[in-house]
Amino acid sequence: MPLPPRGSELRIKIGGAAGLGIKAAGQTLARSFVAAGLEVFDLSEYPSLIRGGHNTYTLRVSPRPISSHVEAVDVLIALDRETVDVHLDEVVDGGAVIFDPEVTSTEGWLPSPRIRPVPVPLAKFAKEAGGPIMANTVALGAALGLVHFPLMFLVDSLREQFAHKKPEIAEQNAAAASVGYGYITKLAGDFWMAVEPLPGQPKRLLVDGNEAVGLGALAAGIGFYAAYPMTPASSILHFMAAHEREAGVVVKHTEDEIAAMNMVVGAAFTGTRAMCASAGGGFALMVEAFGMAGVSESAVVVGVLTRPGPATGLPTWTEQSDLRYVIHASQGEFPRVVLAPGDRSDAFELTWKAFNLADQLQTPVIILGDSYLSDNRQSVPMFDLDAVTIDRGKLVAEGDVADHPEALAEDGSYLRYKVTDDGVSLRVLPGVKGAQQLGNSYEHDEYGYGQRGEAAEVRAAQNEKRMRKLELARTLVPAPATFGVDPAEADVAVLFFGTTKGPVLEAMRWLEPDGVNVAAMQVVTVWPFPADEVRAFLGAAERSIIVEGNITGQLRGLVREQCLVDVDDELHRYDGRPFSPEMIYAKLTEVAHDA
Repeated sequence: MPLPPRGSELRIKIGGAAGLGIKAAGQTLARSFVAAGLEVFDLSEYPSLIRGGHNTYTLRVSPRPISSHVEAVDVLIALDRETVDVHLDEVVDGGAVIFDPEVTSTEGWLPSPRIRPVPVPLAKFAKEAGGPIMANTVALGAALGLVHFPLMFLVDSLREQFAHKKPEIAEQNAAAASVGYGYITKLAGDFWMAVEPLPGQPKRLLVDGNEAVGLGALAAGIGFYAAYPMTPASSILHFMAAHEREAGVVVKHTEDEIAAMNMVVGAAFTGTRAMCASAGGGFALMVEAFGMAGVSESAVVVGVLTRPGPATGLPTWTEQSDLRYVIHASQGEFPRVVLAPGDRSDAFELTWKAFNLADQLQTPVIILGDSYLSDNRQSVPMFDLDAVTIDRGKLVAEGDVADHPEALAEDGSYLRYKVTDDGVSLRVLPGVKGAQQLGNSYEHDEYGYGQRGEAAEVRAAQNEKRMRKLELARTLVPAPATFGVDPAEADVAVLFFGTTKGPVLEAMRWLEPDGVNVAAMQVVTVWPFPADEVRAFLGAAERSIIVEGNITGQLRGLVREQCLVDVDDELHRYDGRPFSPEMIYAKLTEVAHDA
């Protein structure tokens, strides 16, 4: 398996039952490594149960840039026996299993010629430090002791995590970590792995995709956010609510997704930058009001964060199966832009750009993500706030509408939906003198009157006007991103969208020593589809493949439909799990050698 050199990075997996603080403990550990100048990527996996079930948290740590999780595990922290039963085969030869022998039976898996057992009385030490709930913290200390990593980074992270609680809670957790660390330091001996801090590294953020979306929205000047909680979009609502006062944002937890979408359309009518977000099931409830945003030419941003369907599906897992859905959602036809971030930096950048596009085009813009993006954290460079620009498009917020004759009828009345060459009318906000206007869900004439919109020539003119925005959009939206070699020089060319980006880039790095040249293209704007760029990329390649997380090949179908070309091969995953770089490495190797 094409793993990085032994000992060049650390892969830790924590497993146990829900309620043991597995994710919180793991993220505490992740912050420790980031503070020490190292790169991290984490992966949380848990069933859709309020209580119980098997949960895991996987953390990858490296001194070099990384872009995804991996399958291999160096240190397995087993807080129960099920973790051993399910994940022991993932541990590399010579890897370690930290466990409490009073909790986790050793029958059937020890002694093992390839696994190093590390028994630690986690429950006993936790109770002595302040309570059994801190067993996970003892395990974190033990893990750091095993790999000889300085304890102070974990202690600082614990104090930061519990800063909002009583001081003694932070100190009890620090003591618990110290006990685990000291116990293992005496026993670790010649364990083959040692992780060292990298002092002097540039400061980095540790964020998940939803935090990045929230930060992008704040940078764009969002004024209103509405949502009903639905995994995996819920944490955007939590993030926005936590920052509403300092950022001056109105945040509304609505009674359902229907209300959220309608409120966002109403907020946009007043000129406020407005956004809502949900998973595919919640977006289903938003679709009628989403169509109202289209016909009323409302500048709204909508996050659709995919989880496997249909219906309730797999609420806590991931997939890329809502691509066609968001492109065609709502009855009738109207323009929309769909942006698909591949990582946390993309999520920040594409979110602030989405607000600009919504204003410039006066039409809905969708940010299409998934659970793999939303729920998992990655260390990234500090977001570049200086690069953020605000473009409100054809917007008049104050003054007298008479000062804008290009938007007026012969009698001086304001034409909110005036037919224009680029499809975008001058948008004058309520309150501007003389700007009387109507906004509703009906087809309409240039004034906004619904009944007049039933005339054949008026309907055709307004329909054509709106759809012309797609041609304008093609000049404004982010272009596809390319990686690796020129496709004409590649052994294999890979096309993908969304969060397959990280595993693809990781697999490409592994292929370099093998002498396999890879060209990759990320379709960043999936609608309007960048047909010319994709056609040129695939046309230059000798062998090509599409990698996407669905069963029907939705991106491949778009390529056939929009470009009238096809690829040589495809790789799908649709079991609720994200692609691993190991999977992609194996497939790209196969395709390259078949050339």
